[in-house]
Amino acid sequence: MTASPSPFRWGILGVARINRALVGPLASNGHQLLAVASRTLERACTYADEKGIPRAYGSYEALLADPDIDAVYIPVPHAFHVEWAAKAAAAGKHVLVEKPIALESSGVRTLQAAAREHGVVIAEAYMYRHHPLVARACQLAHDGTIGRLQGVRGMFTYVLDREHDTRLNPDHGGGSLWDVGCYPISFARTIVGARPLSVSASARWSPANVDLTFFGQIVFPDAIVAQVHSSFESPFRTEVEIIGSEGRLLIRHPFKPDAVETIEVITAAGTSTITVEGPVLYQGEVDDVREAARTGRAPLVTLEDSLDNTDVLVALAEAARRGTVVAVPQG
Repeated sequence: MTASPSPFRWGILGVARINRALVGPLASNGHQLLAVASRTLERACTYADEKGIPRAYGSYEALLADPDIDAVYIPVPHAFHVEWAAKAAAAGKHVLVEKPIALESSGVRTLQAAAREHGVVIAEAYMYRHHPLVARACQLAHDGTIGRLQGVRGMFTYVLDREHDTRLNPDHGGGSLWDVGCYPISFARTIVGARPLSVSASARWSPANVDLTFFGQIVFPDAIVAQVHSSFESPFRTEVEIIGSEGRLLIRHPFKPDAVETIEVITAAGTSTITVEGPVLYQGEVDDVREAARTGRAPLVTLEDSLDNTDVLVALAEAARRGTVVAVPQG
């Protein structure tokens, strides 16, 4: 009789709000949530008691020094993702780091080097990519169901009304583009399957000079165009529309898909609905890191993919600042 694999043991750096979505997946399906760290031991202990986490540390460094931890989840503010992912890699830990993985392309290259040097997996936490909805949408976009692929339109908006939220702080990588605009950009790139050529954009800026509302356009080869919209000033809405010469696909919950999700296929013949079943949200990305770590295969969201996405985000941010078309680096 084959023994069951030992649990894959996780630590969390910080007590961010997003942790609420990860605590369950990190402690189920063969995973163990072993430790949490905060900037003070008191806060870490309080959080650990609330969530039933066995170990608490008063610094991130102390958690990274724990030899029993296999991997860490990093939900710190955007500007600190590269720093702590690199430190975790140097400590021999595999890493699941929240999006955006970096605010500049050089940061992703730093993590590529760290992953190679220390033999660890570093993956960006785009949880939607692990739902079969995405693969099915890619298939439908390219198999003739809607004719020739012409474009993708995506949006992610919500009202951010917490005055001192880190996402409004320019020193922390604030702005709607980096917080939620990265989702439709990632989705569009995944659907098209090609590197963009150029971008243009416009934004409305806060007094602190972070974008509150962002509109961008991305031009791909073969005259395929993606249009993206993100905002901290509009009611909550997520949607992706994939446009072809003979119809379109409509996905109403693209970035946080339910276990059972739908794709609407709209053509001249009428509208039909395709149902796609997937794992519990966030479980897929956690399982993916474990399997990549144990088998040596690449994670689903590779650092090469993350670098490409970051190149586009940086170009869009530059285009909005300059008010001009900006070319996307081609290698």
